[in-house]
Amino acid sequence: MQSASFTEVVRQELSRLPLGPAAELRAELVGLARTAGQLTLSGGGGAPVLSVVTSSGAVARRTYGLLVAAYGVRPELQVRARSGVQHAPRYAMVLGAASATIATDLGILDGHGRLLRSLGVAPDAGEGPALLRGAVLGGGSLSRPGRAAHLEIGVAEPEVAEGLAALLGEVVGAAGTVSTSGRPRVVVKSGARIAALLASLGATQAYLEVEERRLRRELRGEANRLANADRANLRRTIEASAAQVRGVERAIERHGWDGLDDPLREVALVRLANPEASLAELGSLLDPPVGKSAIHRRLARLEALGRDADGSATDDGG
Repeated sequence: MQSASFTEVVRQELSRLPLGPAAELRAELVGLARTAGQLTLSGGGGAPVLSVVTSSGAVARRTYGLLVAAYGVRPELQVRARSGVQHAPRYAMVLGAASATIATDLGILDGHGRLLRSLGVAPDAGEGPALLRGAVLGGGSLSRPGRAAHLEIGVAEPEVAEGLAALLGEVVGAAGTVSTSGRPRVVVKSGARIAALLASLGATQAYLEVEERRLRRELRGEANRLANADRANLRRTIEASAAQVRGVERAIERHGWDGLDDPLREVALVRLANPEASLAELGSLLDPPVGKSAIHRRLARLEALGRDADGSATDDGG
C-alpha cells in the first residue's frame, strides 16, 4: 500500500487543529477560497455560486467545519469522480444562496459583485498564520523531508500570489518567490523557512520531521566538509614532511653529518627518524624542547644547504 504524500500528511495534521476565534476562521477561509475556491454563475447567468474543491477528505471536513462555525451555513457536499488514470475523487463544498455574501466578506467580490483579483483583505496582526494555513490546505504542495526542500502554493491570480508571498515574509521573515510560468504560485525552497512556516501554522509533527531531516542533512554536509579538510591538511602535512626529508638527505649527502652544527644535526636526526611527525612533535623530541618556529627555521636551513653545495652548514640562530 502506497503511503500518503507528505502534502497530505501536513493537510491531515492541520485539519485536526481546533478551530480558533472568528477572525482566524475567516482568515483561514480566505486562504482556502483563494487557492481551492471556484466561483461560477448559476444557470442563466444568475447569482454567483462559491465552491471550495479539494482532493483531500481531511481538507473537505475542515472546510465544512469552518463554514459552519464562521457563518452558520452548511454547504452542500458533492463528490466528483475523476476520470482517466487518476481515480481519486474530488470533494466540493458548495455554498448556495449565501455564496455572494460570504464571497464578499472573504474579499473575493466587491460590494457590486465584481471579482477582486488581489488578495482583497489584509489579516489583522496574528491572523497571517491562519490565512496561510488555509492557503496551504487548499493549494499547497510540499516535498517529502530528506529531498530537496520545496513548497509551493498554487493560486488563480498573480496578484493573490504576490499577496501571499508578502504575507510569508511577515510570518517567516522572508517572502516567497512568485512564479507566473503556468499557473501562478508562490515558491519557497529554503528548508529552514519551510520548517518555520509549518511551526507557525501549527503542524508541529511535520515541523519536527522537516527540521530533523534538515539538521541531519546539514550535519552530514558539515562532517563531509570537515573530513575533506582533514584529508587535505593531512596530505599537505605529508607532502611538506616528505619535502623536508628529501632536503635533509640532500644536505647530509653534500655536507655530511660532520658538516652540520649541533642544532641542525639534531633536527636532521629527528626528522629522518620521524618522517610523519608534525613540527610541534619534532620540537618536543629535542632536549631541551624548542618551538615550531625554531624547527621550521632549521629545516628550511637544511633544505637550503641541500640546494646549495657551497653553503655554510651552520645554524642561523634558530
